[in-house]
Amino acid sequence: MKLLFRLFVVGVVLVLILGLVAAFLPASTALGLVQDRMRDVRMEGVSGSVWNGRADALTVRERALGAFSWKLSPWALFSKRIDADITLDGPELKAEGFVSLSGPGSLQLRGMRASVDAQRLQAVLDVPALVFKGRVEFDLRELVVDQYFPAKVEGSALWRDAMVAGSADARLGDIRADFATQGVGTIAGTVTDSGGPLAIEGGTFSAGLQGVSAEATLRARDGDAAVQRALQYIGQPQEDGSSRLQIRGQLSRVGG
Repeated sequence: MKLLFRLFVVGVVLVLILGLVAAFLPASTALGLVQDRMRDVRMEGVSGSVWNGRADALTVRERALGAFSWKLSPWALFSKRIDADITLDGPELKAEGFVSLSGPGSLQLRGMRASVDAQRLQAVLDVPALVFKGRVEFDLRELVVDQYFPAKVEGSALWRDAMVAGSADARLGDIRADFATQGVGTIAGTVTDSGGPLAIEGGTFSAGLQGVSAEATLRARDGDAAVQRALQYIGQPQEDGSSRLQIRGQLSRVGG
């Protein structure tokens, strides 16, 4: 019994020592140990500790994302998870919230707030004649990715003070999208306006294994001339002066 007790004490002491070493291990030193395994990720200007650190520059797949900071939960490691509160501050993407990694291609986000340049919408809407202005703010209450595919989503997006420039200049007002998982493997939502210059009728979208679809009827509220000019480049013009927008495509796996 004495031998078992001594072995137990030695084990506890070793765990405490390893915990203290990890707690005070500089993040830059830890990064040097694993950098070769992070082929698509590069961090520069790393400071702080493994549990609470910061990188002045984060690059993923040769794309500079900006400054990145994290605060890890050591207790999650006992459940074979990596839980962290993260903050990303870049020129194109800003985000902060909670992330949990449980294996290859599997993660959870909770309470994640992010914003991106509205120009990112151009690849989705395919309107080459116009330049989208402003920022789109995302409020992801929950996102679950399983095997690189979004399995559960609940959140909203707000294009605040939406504007377009280029072949036509117009202020559109606030545009909001609310979305959530509907059924197995399908995300669906609605798109609405805030009563501004652009009126959106029947704005709906869905994304799943069968692909992505979206549709809406757009019109200039109160005959706004600037919006009417912009609508000539969005969707299919209708006889009543509105424009019918329809999108069809495929949903890509996250990180796949």
